[in-house]
Amino acid sequence: MTDLRRRKALGMLGAGMAFLAGCSNSSDETEPGDGDDSNSPSDSLDGELPSYASMLPATERSSYFYGAIDVETMNTLLQDEGAESGQEPTDPLVGNPVVVALLAAFGLQLLGSSAAFEAYTSNNVTANGEEQFVYADGVYALVGSYDRDALASDLESEGYTLESEGDAYAVYAAGGSDQVVGVADDVVAYSYPNGSDSTFDPLGAVERTVATATGDRQPKHETDDGFERLLRAGENGGIACCLYTASDQFASETLSSEQASDSDGLQFDFGAFEGARGVHQQLGVSGGTATANAVVTYSSADLVDRTRLESSLGADADADTLAFDGDGSTISVDATYGGSFATE
Repeated sequence: MTDLRRRKALGMLGAGMAFLAGCSNSSDETEPGDGDDSNSPSDSLDGELPSYASMLPATERSSYFYGAIDVETMNTLLQDEGAESGQEPTDPLVGNPVVVALLAAFGLQLLGSSAAFEAYTSNNVTANGEEQFVYADGVYALVGSYDRDALASDLESEGYTLESEGDAYAVYAAGGSDQVVGVADDVVAYSYPNGSDSTFDPLGAVERTVATATGDRQPKHETDDGFERLLRAGENGGIACCLYTASDQFASETLSSEQASDSDGLQFDFGAFEGARGVHQQLGVSGGTATANAVVTYSSADLVDRTRLESSLGADADADTLAFDGDGSTISVDATYGGSFATE
């Protein structure tokens, strides 16, 4: 797994949060952990869908990945005074969600360096702490509350060209930066051409996202029962990430390839989940303590590899808190990280 240096992580988060600080019309003061009561273990597969589930688009690909983090958790990470001197997260229960935080910071930097920045800062009416960052289908999205008509007007004044629209959304492109931006009342989504994937269509991906968010397309969970059950089984506060396939189990290249990357080579470690078809991870952070949860689903009980899970996950957790539970084709993992997560 790529090294995730805490100093660099905090620097990127700081840059992202400095960008967000001026984007809300309300105060930016928050309390660490306030409003996050979703760290208890999931006892059934009948839980709540995450609030952003309605914007996760269905695609034609078998494999699917998304990551999400709320702004309040970003604030909490920055307020951890010991974080910069902390140990590198080598445990995938912590490491995978931390990559999502870095990916969010990178996405915010991309938006902050574009001409869409002024439009976004002027027309974001989200109360601080309520906004969420979501990465899915190659698209960066901020889920909150926005003045869509004013956003569209400002983008046009910045030279963006209208490419497509529906009753509740519009998609714009900027030729100079190759950025594509989609706007709706609840979502600002944006993407760029992916140099490592010549088949990636940023315009189509952004349009899918905003069309899904506004109800013009069915979201992923409405088209795939297995995906919906996985989302309902997982915890959704703080930082979340999910890898899923409609096939019986993950293809080896899905587990070994980078689900998302930038020039710094951000990389996830999903090797522990070989043989599974879905994993949903969540990490909640407050001060120097982190609580992690993972739900792993298999297409049949015969494919469950509990030994692999137990030998690969939770190595850095407080020993008396690490728990593996479940039977049949679903396994849940819960752990708490104290000193080993925050400071040496």
